[in-house]
Parts: sequence; C-alpha cells; structure tokens
Amino acid sequence: MKHFIATALIQLSLTIALSAQESNLKEDYSAYLPEIRNFNKILSQFGQPGTVLTKEGLQKARESMRTYINTNTVIKPIIRNIQGPGGNIPLTIFKPDTIRAVVLDIHGGGWMQGSPENDAQFNDQLARASKVAVVSVDYRLAPENPFPACIEDCKAVAKWLLNNCKVEFGTEKIFISGGSAGGHLAAVTTLYIRDSLKAIDKVKGVNLIYGVYDLGRTPSHRLATDSTFLTKKGMEEMMQLVFGSWSIEQRQDPKYSPLYADLHGLPPALFTIGAADPLADDTYFMEARWRFAGNKTYLAVYPESPHGVDLFPTKMAVIAKQKMYQWIKELCK
Repeated sequence: MKHFIATALIQLSLTIALSAQESNLKEDYSAYLPEIRNFNKILSQFGQPGTVLTKEGLQKARESMRTYINTNTVIKPIIRNIQGPGGNIPLTIFKPDTIRAVVLDIHGGGWMQGSPENDAQFNDQLARASKVAVVSVDYRLAPENPFPACIEDCKAVAKWLLNNCKVEFGTEKIFISGGSAGGHLAAVTTLYIRDSLKAIDKVKGVNLIYGVYDLGRTPSHRLATDSTFLTKKGMEEMMQLVFGSWSIEQRQDPKYSPLYADLHGLPPALFTIGAADPLADDTYFMEARWRFAGNKTYLAVYPESPHGVDLFPTKMAVIAKQKMYQWIKELCK
C-alpha cells in the first residue's frame, strides 16, 4: 500500500500542486525574482559543508548553526521545564498581552541540531502579529538521543499543552507549527493528538514549513547538489547519522513517515515550500494527501526559492512569513 501511494504521488507531483484547494500560485512574484536569483548565487558559493559523521564535525555544524541565531526580541521569552520521557524538557514561551490561541513550535535542524533559539525572531513576530502565545520545545537531538526520542518529547509537550493551555494561557485553541525536520515532527505530533489524545478538535491549524514527510526520501531530493543550500552530501549524512541502519521500510512506517498515515479528520494546514527546495515533493505530496483525505489546505509555493525560504534576508522571505502570520490570525477568529 505504501509503495502504491508513493508511485501514484510521484506521477502526480506538480499537477497536484497546481490543482491545490487554495494556493498562491496565481500571485505574481516576478518583481522579487532578481533578488532571489542573486541570493541563490551567493548560497552556491558557500561550498560543501563539513562532515557531521564525526563527533568534531557534528559539533562544528552545531556551532555554525548557532552563529546565525538572533535572540533580540520585543517580547522577552519565558523559560520553563516540564517532565518528559527522558527528563526535563525546556520550553521557550512568548506571551503577548493579548492571547487568542497557543502555537506549539517545533524547530528544524535535521533532528540533530538546532534549538528554540533558532526560531526566536519568527516566534516573537508571530506572537505579536497573530496575537498568539508560542511554546517552543527543546527536544532531544540525535545521535546522542537516538530517533525517535525527538518524537517522544514533542508528544509529551503536546500532552502538557492540551492539559494546561486554559490555565496557562486562557485559551484552548492550539496550532502546531514546524519547519524542515520540525515540519516532520509537527505532522507526527498532530497525528498523535488525534489518535492518542483524542483532542484534535482543539487544534485549529497546522503550519507545515518545507517539512520531510517521507523518511524514505521523495524524488525531488535528487535536486540537491553540492551547491544548493540543502546539499546532497549534507542530506545523505544527516539521514545516515539520525537513522543509521534503519531500513527504508522501517523509516516509511506511518508512525514515522506521516505521508503514509491515515490523514482523515485533521485541521486545516498551510504548506509552505520554495520551488527550488530539494524537499519540494514532500510538501506537494503531503498537501495532496491531506486534501484528498477531506481536510482544508493552503499551498504556498515561492518560485526559484531554496530550502529555508522564510529564513533569509529577502523580500520573498518577508512575504512567506506574513502569509503564515495572517493565516494563523484568521483561524484564531
């Protein structure tokens, strides 16, 4: 069944994207393309990343990711800990003066790096623009904490949030949000809320940003080269480091690869992707299955844009973030 779905989706990829329920595909981004093309040239000059398959290489990659963190925010975040399956789970919380809902944010970083601090600027702006509290989870990272420890931590935080959001934030409206590996964890967490916590009615929307939904890897992963922001070497080493000897069949188990899960009865979802992102098919396929299961979707595709379309100092990034803020704000009403 899994392989039948995969084959069918490969054949439908871009055709499905063009027939999305709602999308930005008719919007004109031509004025922003020269900037994106120039920025892509700059990215291509960074060269190959170092290996993450050694302890020293992984440490260097993590330190490099931290150099781009900007923690200057308008709202001063609150740090608190909750009990998780592996010990304390730190939470970074942004609370605006007016709270209409709570967003559970799950950071990216290939399951092996990153922290809530990487999302600090985004979460601060989201909190103020959409009038939402944001709870960002500092889940355990591979390989020190073998996969699926990250999933178990996200589940624990989702359970805590559902049990405490009314008292802590004055609302029971919840959104789930995540980018890249965080998009994968956001989708898995949403399914956990539906299937195990039986509380999917409290989740008003899911913000899925260039996520990985098939851990067996979709065809567009072949777009990755040595000069793209998400490189072929980087992706292959990440999968080796995180999943080790796991077989394709193990990785494509629906509890780990949400593309193959039963997607009925889920909240509206906003899918964001750059058209030049090696993870493009993951988004096209997942949006299609989410929609075909009877759920509402919005597909936002940004032309010629790389992985991390919302992260860079470009006008396209500003537009992508504003779309997310507005989409969440509208669903809070």
